[in-house]
This record gives sequence, C-alpha cells and structure tokens, in this order.
Amino acid sequence: MVFGLFFIGIALIGLILMYNHGVMTRDRVQVENAADAAAYSQAKLFARHQNLIAYTNRAIVANEMSVGQVVALMSWSKRYANIPRWVNSFPAYQIPIVPAPKPTVGDVLSTITLPYQILGTVTGAAAKPLLSIYPDVISSFNLVMGFFQKIFAVATLEAQFTTPINIVNRHEMPDTSDDLKVVTLSHLLLVQNFILTYFASDLNLSSLTSQAKSASTAAGGSAASSDDFVADFLGSLAPSTMLVNTAPEKYDSSNTQNADNSSARTAGRQYAAIMNSNRNDWLDARNFNATAKLGIPEISITLLALKLTFSFNLEVGVFNNGGTAYVYNPQSSAATGKGIPRYGWTSVDFSSMGFKIAVPLKLELCLPKPIGCLTILNTTIGFGLGLPLGGGTHQIVAKAGDQFLIGPQWGSPTQNSPPGSSSPYGEAMQSVHATTWAWGNTLAAFGANQAEDVSTGYGGAPSFFSLGRDYQARGTSNEFTVAVAKPLGSLRTSDNPASLGLDTGTFALDTQGVTDNALSSLWGGPDHMMTIASAESYFAPPPGRVESPNQFSPFWDARLREPSRVVQMIAAGQIDLMAVLGIQPGASTSAIVGAVLDLGLKKLIEPGKDRVLEKLPSVISGPVKPVLDQFVDTVTGTASGAVSELVK
Repeated sequence: MVFGLFFIGIALIGLILMYNHGVMTRDRVQVENAADAAAYSQAKLFARHQNLIAYTNRAIVANEMSVGQVVALMSWSKRYANIPRWVNSFPAYQIPIVPAPKPTVGDVLSTITLPYQILGTVTGAAAKPLLSIYPDVISSFNLVMGFFQKIFAVATLEAQFTTPINIVNRHEMPDTSDDLKVVTLSHLLLVQNFILTYFASDLNLSSLTSQAKSASTAAGGSAASSDDFVADFLGSLAPSTMLVNTAPEKYDSSNTQNADNSSARTAGRQYAAIMNSNRNDWLDARNFNATAKLGIPEISITLLALKLTFSFNLEVGVFNNGGTAYVYNPQSSAATGKGIPRYGWTSVDFSSMGFKIAVPLKLELCLPKPIGCLTILNTTIGFGLGLPLGGGTHQIVAKAGDQFLIGPQWGSPTQNSPPGSSSPYGEAMQSVHATTWAWGNTLAAFGANQAEDVSTGYGGAPSFFSLGRDYQARGTSNEFTVAVAKPLGSLRTSDNPASLGLDTGTFALDTQGVTDNALSSLWGGPDHMMTIASAESYFAPPPGRVESPNQFSPFWDARLREPSRVVQMIAAGQIDLMAVLGIQPGASTSAIVGAVLDLGLKKLIEPGKDRVLEKLPSVISGPVKPVLDQFVDTVTGTASGAVSELVK
C-alpha cells in the first residue's frame, strides 16, 4: 500500500514535470517563431526599400541619359548645318575649279552637301528650344526622386519599428494571458543597424572592439579572434556605410568633415562612370561613314624562329564620327575655390574627307612543341589624313565658365590611336579628323562661342543611394536582430493560477528566471523567457544571370540567418550597446526611437530637402518650399507618432 501511494506520488510529479516541459517547449517555440517572423519582416522591409532604390536609380540614369541625347542631337545637327561656315573658310577649299574666280571647291562642296545642311538646320531648330527647358525638367525630376529615397528610408525605419511589434502581438495565443513583447534591446539593435547602413562613421568602433576583446579573452578566446567576429559583424575592421548618399554637393564646404572633398570626388566619379558606362551607341560612338575599303590578304613571313604576320587595309571616303560624354573641366573658372568638380554633358561631331590606313601586325616566337608560338607583339599601326567638311559641339554645364573652351581640353586627334583605344567621344578623336580638329579651334567651335555652343543651368548629379564598396563584395545587408521576451508569469505551467494553480503544497514546482542577466532592464526584467533572431537582405539575381551586387537591379530579397557572435554578446550583456551608440544609461525606449528618427531627419531628409530647393529653378522653388516643408513635417510626424503609439 505504502509503495503504491509512493508510486502514485512519483507518477503525479512526473506528469506535472512532463506538463511543464510541454508548456515551456510550446511557449519557447512560440517566442522563437515570433522572433523569426519579426526579424524576417525587418529584413524584408529593407529589401523592399533597396528594390525601390534600384527602380528609382534606373529611372534617374535613364532620365539623365535623355539629357545627353538632346545634347548629342545639338552637336550632330550643327555638324551638318555648319558645313558652309567650314568649307567657305578653309583655305584649301578657296581654290577655283576653273580659272575664273568662281566656283571654288568650297562652293561645290556647299552645293553637294545642301540636303545635309537642311537636315541639320531643321533638326537643330527643333532641338534648341527643347534643350532650353528639358534639362531643367529632368534635373528637377531626378532631384525629387533622389529626395524620395531619403523619405522612404525614414518611412522604412518607422515600419521596422512597428511591424515587428504587430507581428509578435499576433503570435499571442487567443483567450490567454500571453504577453509577448519586443523589448528595448531590439530597438537598440535596430538603431545600430540604421547607423551602420547610412552613417557608419558615427559608430563608436573603439568601444565596440575593446568590449568585444574583453568579452572574448574573458571567455578564453584571443584578441585576434575578437577581431575576426567584429569584422564579420561590420563587414570589415573599419565600419563602412552600406547605402552611400551619392551627392557630391553635400561635401562642397570647408566646414565639413571631408574638407579635402575626397568623398565628393569619389561620388562624382562614380556617377560619371555610371553615366558613361551606360551610354548607347548613339552617345558612345556615332559613326556614319561613307567610305570604300580596300585591303590585301594576310601575309606571313618566317625567319628562323620568328614569324611576322601582317595585312594592309585602306579606307577612303567621308568619315562622320561623334560622341557624347559626361565629364568635367578641371580648368573651370566658375568652380575656382570649390572642392569638387562640376560635371556636365559634352558632345562633339566631325565630318572629314580623307583616308585611313591600318596595318595589323603580329610578331611571334615559335618554339618546338609543347611550347608552341609565343606572341611578342600584337598591335595595329594606324594613320589617317583628312580635310574638314564640318564640325559641331555642344555642352550643358552648371554655370558659364564650366565649359571647355579650346580643342585640347576636349582631347587630341591621337586620342583614339591605335584604333579601339579608350576615348570618351568614340572615333571623333582620331588622326583622320586632325585637320578638322585644328580648324575648329580657329572657328571657336569648342565652347568659346558660348551663345551658340553652350547651355547653362544644368542641375548636376542628383542625390541618390548607391551600394558601398564593401557591400558590393558581400552582397548582404547589415544584420537585423529582433529580441522577444515573454514574462514567466504568463507561462501556463503548473504553478500558474490560470493553469493548475499548484503554487503551494506537495506537488508545487516553481518556474524561475535567470539571476545573472546583466541586461535585465533591456529585456524588461529578469523573469522572462528570452530569445533573439537575426535576418538579412541579400542580392539574389534570377537563375542564370550573373551580376555583382548593386543598387541598380531590383533583385534584393530577405532570409533568416544565425545571429552573429557580436549580437550574441550584446544580448548576453557582454557588450554594452548603449555605450557603443552613445546613448545615456536609463534612456527610455521612446527617447531612443526619437533620437534615431531625429538622426534620419537631420542627416537624410533635411539635407535632401535643402538640395531640392537649391537646385530647382527659382520660379518653382518658391511655391514648392511650403509644400515640401509640410510634406516633410507630415511624414516625420506620422512616423514618430506611429512608433510612439506602439513602442512603450
């Protein structure tokens, strides 16, 4: 009898233990699922923001290219419309065809090319009024799109604060006293992510690395190992910004931290490289040659171990070449005293009558197998000579004085030698156009005639987000981490009055929290079931498409990931994140959220708004300013209110 009662008691305790383990396992899974879903939602929201940046960046580039198209149309049309000016002034064309004074060679050329002159005149007449308004419209539109990226960044931050809270709340079991919550630590981790994404230089790296080393050595690790996981967390040992605000003008001040303007120059070069690398054939190299080609077959001559292979190609006729590029004038008089270059669109077109000779030459050293033939020389010797038919240039710049004035500033006729060499204006800069280039200087065709060949008022490069260099190699975002906690009092274990209520007596089992959590205040107290979950956005091009990570292709998606070692240390209280972020201990959650929203307002939205108002035409900026101010106040007020309502 006694043994039976004892067995029943043991069985009851075992059943209660199993019940408690089942409840805690269920609630643990509930908390972890809620954290996973919340972290994934943050990464998904950020991936959506990155894809929006990609779409708007594509639109900005396409719009900017259209400005280059109009500038190209102007120089192309002037090349034909100005034929009489060129042929009637070039000395060699003033020789009469017959003994009488008229007609001269120039008269004949003017007559023959009359259809082209009409085409150029009509095209130029249509393009000129378009050029007077179109760049302003496009620049204004691009400025607004760049500003919208900044607005959407803060709106995304607001959603990353509020959405996880809503998601975690939806994981609460109905008709229970569940109290799942996103704790203060989670908001601090989001602040850290926001700073790394947009203002990495503001992060206190020394505090982070020193605390990581202390925690690592205390746990038996080494300082070197701490460097490894800090670099894994930051992407490198020096934090770098993920989404770089490519806005050269923001550095145009001696009072900025970038007094040497190196960041501005880098931003300008990046934007120019994007423009020039995305030019189509019309902008990159306009070639409309009316020529005849002659050549001899390839000839090989062998002398001992040397093998010489060459051929001869002759091209005769009219060469029509041009190109348009996004460049700047390093000798700009308008930019004197400025720390950054002012880029603009420049376009040149030449027509010349003449010939080009090309001699492909290859010299090899041929040895017995298995070595075979080794190439010693492989080049093309080229030469060209021509006489001018016409030429035209056009430039659109920010201010008078930014434009090129003379031919050498554009380049030299040997710039494209040997053929195929890099040149921003296609084949316009080649030896067959050397005489045309030289005569263009006498006609002031390279920018000295500002009224005809230069348009001012160009808004310059817009402000937009590009992917930081370190992240182009990583292809992933910074780590998004959500910390979720559930009070032990809401676990329906046997000691919970809402469950079995066995909080006293023989079969009572107490549910107790940890007592050594250094971050109990950031977790909402020590008596909580706690967990963290991490996620990231990553560049995921479609199958079969090979492409480096960038902010011009909308292929960003989200995925869960294992929390990094640094995040685990932060969650365990081994790294004081508030010290790293420069936040005073005891700061309320609302104060933390308000501080990061203010950071976004001051460093993203306000500079973006000022840039829009500065660059918009004066007739537009006046009426737009109050509307823009109200819009910014509405967006930031709505974001702050929404976060304050949910984050307690």
